[in-house]
Amino acid sequence: MTDSQNETDAELALAAAELATEWVSGSKPLSEAQGWVLVGLQHVGSGHMEMHAWDCVDDWERRLAEVLAADDGSEAGRRRSEAAKQAAVSEMRDMFLEGIKSQEWLNRTWNYGRGPNPRAELRRFIASQQ
Repeated sequence: MTDSQNETDAELALAAAELATEWVSGSKPLSEAQGWVLVGLQHVGSGHMEMHAWDCVDDWERRLAEVLAADDGSEAGRRRSEAAKQAAVSEMRDMFLEGIKSQEWLNRTWNYGRGPNPRAELRRFIASQQ
């Protein structure tokens, strides 16, 4: 993979992670459909790894939602919320980047036209949220 491809992957994953993070609130959990979208974008390739991806998404959401729910509107609360959002974006970006690697190195079905291209999937997700 080239440096420019790595940069493109990072940009795609970051844009998708920023949008996914906006789904999380302190008062309303992610819907099951939203959870499936986030798990699906990780392209885990097996039922066992899918369960692991669900655990990661659940933990990611719980940590962010707890901080957002505790935001009392004070300056300190806003700073904690902003820091938690930034950490959540970084973590989800990394999950999406791992999904690209997983699809490329483990599954490779999209190379033969039999499965989703992980980059195209991220682009579709981004377009659907704008």
